[in-house]
Amino acid sequence: MKLQLKRPTQKETVVMTRMMFNGVPMKFYTGKTIQSKNWSKSKEEVLSGEENYELVNLYLENWKRELKRIIAEMQAKQIRLDKIEIDNQLDKYFKQESKLEPLQNQIEIHDFISYVESYNKTKGESPRNLQRLNQNKKHIIIAFNLITKKHLSEWNKLGTKEKSRTDLKTDLPLPFDQINLKFIESFRQYFINTPFTIKIQGKEITQHYKVNYRDKQISTLKQFITTAIEAGYVERFTWNSIKSEKKDVDSVYTDFSEIQILYDEALTKPTEILVRDKYIVNCFLGMRYSDLNKLESHFFAKREIKGVKYLVYAGRAKKTDHKIEFVLHPIAQQILEKYKYAIPRLSAKEFNDVLKIVAHKAGLRGLERIREIRGTHTIVRDVPKYELMSSHAGRRSFCTNFYNEGVSIAAIMSISGHQTELEFRKYIKKASVRLEIVAEQISAIKGINILKVA
Repeated sequence: MKLQLKRPTQKETVVMTRMMFNGVPMKFYTGKTIQSKNWSKSKEEVLSGEENYELVNLYLENWKRELKRIIAEMQAKQIRLDKIEIDNQLDKYFKQESKLEPLQNQIEIHDFISYVESYNKTKGESPRNLQRLNQNKKHIIIAFNLITKKHLSEWNKLGTKEKSRTDLKTDLPLPFDQINLKFIESFRQYFINTPFTIKIQGKEITQHYKVNYRDKQISTLKQFITTAIEAGYVERFTWNSIKSEKKDVDSVYTDFSEIQILYDEALTKPTEILVRDKYIVNCFLGMRYSDLNKLESHFFAKREIKGVKYLVYAGRAKKTDHKIEFVLHPIAQQILEKYKYAIPRLSAKEFNDVLKIVAHKAGLRGLERIREIRGTHTIVRDVPKYELMSSHAGRRSFCTNFYNEGVSIAAIMSISGHQTELEFRKYIKKASVRLEIVAEQISAIKGINILKVA
């Protein structure tokens, strides 16, 4: 297991390790970015030219030792070496380590950003929630020019994984007396007017933020302000004029005929077969991908109900922690048996990338009209269906197909885990009733005698 630079020819790059497990290559990133010139390839350590090089080397040794321990423990327990699980354990270990800071290192609250940082430390219990809170803090810092262009440029050079482990610091304070209605409105205008650059299929594309992303960020900002008011740092004010702008999202689902087409497609690559099976299973389970990706055999048990034996799933939704229990559809049971009720894990990105390939091969290439609101503009695009396929399409397909088959909303929600009917109805991607049923009912209505056409 050797430490190396991800891109040694670049001025700055992250330190990583690359290894093979049963012929499968795996990369693990340390989260530490250094000047490439300050790296010793032979000694696998940072040279004295790097700032705080001794501390960085201590961290790298600790990181390498912990990675070895995690792998050895999984092998001893005969657990499949899964990159996602190893990354999660690394993140969990170093998150716990960071909690062991002495009291004198706790955040001193002197302005709104330092209050947000303190709030995030106490309220960001889950990695998902902490990521959301820190993302909002980052936007506040950038929107109100609280960081120099030089420092922002340095931070923007980091990779996605490195950014998630590197805190964006301010160069200027944000006084509490500036937090008012005008502040929220300025934050909203930042998302309306400011473009950003993203790489899509290797090409850099400039876009504006979607209206729902803007709405989510403003909602998180209000969360910070509300608690700051309650804590006495910010003077109380109301923001009734700032209304929610959330819109229903245009997205796709697959009906039963398309699911059959996917299932019948003759695939040869193991990963494509796995992704296809995993997607079809979820069209009958309706799970979030985070739950689908962690299915294990102990979640399933045979149970007798009114004299009939059924296979029952019992678990908790990761996002809400609500208990979910339901009888499996025979098709889901059939596919799960193939994998002994423990479908191998894949990252959401890999799953989504491969699913698009599978859908393309299966012929799901018809155009879908998609409407997006970015900045102040409504953009309408016709996109091939396979390009829109994602892990969440399986969950939407379950909700839509079972609803259109006449299964009650309450029954579907008990499986999908939706907490409100309003949230559930956003998943239904078709008319509220089947067209053929409406056609028969309308045609059968006598109404009045046939009119004479003039």
